[in-house]
Amino acid sequence: MTLETEHITFRSAIISAYSENPCQVLPNALWKTLKEINKFETSLKIENGVVTQLKAWKDDALYVYWNRDRSPPEIPEKRLESMKFALVHQDFLKDFPTEKFDVMRPYFRLIHKNQKIKETKPPQGFRIANVDIKREIDIVADIIKKCYEDINVNPEIVKSWTKHPVFDPNLWIWVIDSEKNTPAGLGIAEFDPTIREGSLEWIQVLPEYRGKGIGKTIVLELLRRLQDRAAFTTVSGEVNNKTKPEIIYRRCGFQGNDVWWLLIKNE
Repeated sequence: MTLETEHITFRSAIISAYSENPCQVLPNALWKTLKEINKFETSLKIENGVVTQLKAWKDDALYVYWNRDRSPPEIPEKRLESMKFALVHQDFLKDFPTEKFDVMRPYFRLIHKNQKIKETKPPQGFRIANVDIKREIDIVADIIKKCYEDINVNPEIVKSWTKHPVFDPNLWIWVIDSEKNTPAGLGIAEFDPTIREGSLEWIQVLPEYRGKGIGKTIVLELLRRLQDRAAFTTVSGEVNNKTKPEIIYRRCGFQGNDVWWLLIKNE
């Protein structure tokens, strides 16, 4: 995408680059970075109206580093010494001083081009239902806590998600055990009209219901609900997650080979 150089801001530049190749530019949905952009120091390079480099950082953290030609990162040594947190694409990892960090966690990043999805049929004995946002916030928080050993989400946090500019109540769904009339799985997606991006945020299946096709049902149903609005849908997840969610996403049509690394220095 070509931009008029005299009117380029970091916001317009990152929207332009992200729209071309979302999974290579950021490890998360674009709106999350735009929400925080005024808190970052930023820099960009433009050549012939085309964005070629983007950086966004705070004193001790690197949040955005992207180069169109995938050349090694240009980060001053002084900044590297003070850096306690960084998000680094796999392409740049070999040239990044990873030995300075104590924790390294890889996350996959995939994209779905929103091919047409037929109406989703849940496994026998289950049905799809919308989450009642006003009445079921507590249940949403409880389901998420039961699905993770290290995430403690409370109802207040879940309620705050409904204030996001990308919130859509039609993208909060259950898969219900019809016999017990209780949730077996939860799906939450978001839609960003700025660039028509759908993003899958929470795909949870309770441990006792795993292996029954419920996760795939949730993903396909959310894609179906997004397909007439979103130009594309993205998803991220931890590579080493023992439930191996990447397999499900790929079976549902997500593609890509982008891996991002979360690097942390312990205090």
